[in-house]
Amino acid sequence: MESFLLDVDTPSTGGYFSSEQIDLLSIIQCTCMDELLLFILFCDQIRTSYDDKQIQELYTMDLEDAKKAVFKRYQDSLVSHYENMENAVRNNLKAIGIRPEDMDILTGVILSNRPNSMKWIELYIQTKYPDKCDEIFQLSHRIVSRERDQLKDPAMYDEMVLLNEQLQTFDTMLIGSGRIYNVVNGFFSQKDPDKRYDYYAADRDIAFAVKNHKQVRFHSLLVKEPLREFRGKDKNEILDIIRSYVEHTIDFISETNKKYGRPVIKAVDLFNEIISFDKDENGNYYNIWEKNYGITLEELMEVFKYAFEHKPEGVSYVYNEPFLEDDERRKKVLETLDRIDELAPGAIDTLGTQMHITFRERTENIKRCFMDLKKLQDEKGKNIQITEFDMSLGKSEVPVVYGPERKVTEEQAYKSKGERIQDVSRTIRESGVKLSGVTYWSLTDAVDSNLERIRSNALKSGVIKTAQEIPSALGGLFPTHKKQLMKKIEPQKPQATL
Repeated sequence: MESFLLDVDTPSTGGYFSSEQIDLLSIIQCTCMDELLLFILFCDQIRTSYDDKQIQELYTMDLEDAKKAVFKRYQDSLVSHYENMENAVRNNLKAIGIRPEDMDILTGVILSNRPNSMKWIELYIQTKYPDKCDEIFQLSHRIVSRERDQLKDPAMYDEMVLLNEQLQTFDTMLIGSGRIYNVVNGFFSQKDPDKRYDYYAADRDIAFAVKNHKQVRFHSLLVKEPLREFRGKDKNEILDIIRSYVEHTIDFISETNKKYGRPVIKAVDLFNEIISFDKDENGNYYNIWEKNYGITLEELMEVFKYAFEHKPEGVSYVYNEPFLEDDERRKKVLETLDRIDELAPGAIDTLGTQMHITFRERTENIKRCFMDLKKLQDEKGKNIQITEFDMSLGKSEVPVVYGPERKVTEEQAYKSKGERIQDVSRTIRESGVKLSGVTYWSLTDAVDSNLERIRSNALKSGVIKTAQEIPSALGGLFPTHKKQLMKKIEPQKPQATL
């Protein structure tokens, strides 16, 4: 199938796969009814929604119809990304077994975001559900309530079938199920580590990768999104939470590689997005952790000391940042990397540039970025990776293709994307940088975080009334929206370029 792969020399090609995508691909890969049953039994997202009668009904179906039914059941377990937070909370509470009479009070407390709300919820559930509270706490952490990347789309089954057919494109899977908020279950204390540090999703995702003969890049140990348990905590308490999580996760990575007898997990995004996306009041980019929690880079390095001292054999440590095409932000990131090297010499061997770019990203910006990365590689021996590449329509480009006064057809936009991919590829090659890997983020036009973000912002601002007004952001590695072009009846009048 046609793809928008970068034409660059690299020994590794990866793709980002969320746990939900992996679950849906697992359904598609089932080759018999017994495999499908095992999937249901071990998938917390949907296992509680099936009773014996419904299981028996599946056995009366053709395998393909049964897979589609389970796939649909999985989709139905999620609420739309565009629904309000209250609906998402109620969906989660229902899935974990909360009775209707307790819904209103628990929903209100959760949405209040008060510092002590988790403790109050814990005591309430222990009182009301004394025999099931541990199961409820565990399920509440494992079940995903709101969709990502358009997964409720009715056409998603065919989309995932296509993605499954293209898995041979990748030798590496980037998984995000080991992040702190996916692992640390705040309903359990440090005294109960087997329940507090829950690697359920990461284990499943890694097993899928092994089954499909892929390596894993583990994303990521330091993330800017706050853990719910951080609320009401002081700086030292937050550092203790991160420190303990890092220690358990490094041990999990080491034990996983030993279990499979080889380094299945080949790389870990140790640090992710330390530097702000926006400038402060003085016009400078800044350390997010210092701004939000008063935590300095030196203090962060201290809590990661265990990771430095117990680095698993054969594993690469990555510092991952976006928007390095911005000269000022890139300068701040490179200064931060220099300071990391001073505090923990040799710990970070790879710098990753995420490269979430639009069609209009200037070639000169990309050229300067990769010239600096080449210099870093030559002078300090760092590996360089493109860690989350995608190219999509940007906010200002969407109306040009899909607005009421559109000037560019989808066919023309796809053509422009192909030309820009070649231009970006040529610019990277000419920099002389040696890439140790390229990972693609938005794998199809439907499984595209750019589309989700653009639609959400447009709906919020009132630019559009329904998500369907923006059918695609054309951001996929595989251009699956092209199949829709054949269904269009009206003539394609516009004749312009992006």
